[in-house]
Amino acid sequence: MWHSYRTLNRLSFVLMVVSSLYIFYACFKVAINSEVFKVKTINFIGDINHVTREQFSAVVLSNFKGGFFDLNLDHAKNALEDLSWVKSVHIKRSWPNAVDITVLERHELARWNDGGLIDASGELFNGAADKKLPVLEGPVNQHAEMVAVYLRLMKILEPFKVSVDRLRLSRQQSWYGHLSSGLEVAMGEQNIESRLERFMRFLPDAESQFKSSIKYVDLRYTNGFSVSSSVNGGDGS
Repeated sequence: MWHSYRTLNRLSFVLMVVSSLYIFYACFKVAINSEVFKVKTINFIGDINHVTREQFSAVVLSNFKGGFFDLNLDHAKNALEDLSWVKSVHIKRSWPNAVDITVLERHELARWNDGGLIDASGELFNGAADKKLPVLEGPVNQHAEMVAVYLRLMKILEPFKVSVDRLRLSRQQSWYGHLSSGLEVAMGEQNIESRLERFMRFLPDAESQFKSSIKYVDLRYTNGFSVSSSVNGGDGS
């Protein structure tokens, strides 16, 4: 073999190519890890109200390993989305040494069972909110359904300038609400939206005929409802 010039030429060519690739790779590694390509700027995009930029920066810097080209963006994205108020994060490189981070924060809709918070998409999260929020109470794993019902009821009540302060779903799957007007409402298991809307249209007439102010209404009747000047039992708990 060593006396074959053709074989020696092929072997020399292969060694030259391998050596060139190794040198190129070594130079590339040195280049991408040089100060020129170190991430020097982190741009946060979006409305950030519940998490400080310092908190974001600390999470990002602790999870960004490497230079501009070999950053583990998925690792940093997952770490940021673990923050309570962060709903989603999109990260992209910005040439030559910056990173743009678009943040979508959660917007609290209500409190869940006097504990955590829940957003309009029905997702639970841990967070602290100082402002007054409606309370949703119900069985475990039914929070998304309760959010959907709450939003439909709020839409029905909007023309009447009334809102839902508390919405509860019992273990027997019966719905109860407390309105901003102070009215307690038992709505039953089915057709609760149509029942509530029908009652709200009749409420002015009912109040004019009722000597005392109405504090409780039971809508769990097929063709009507009952009212009371005090909150009675029948809460279905």
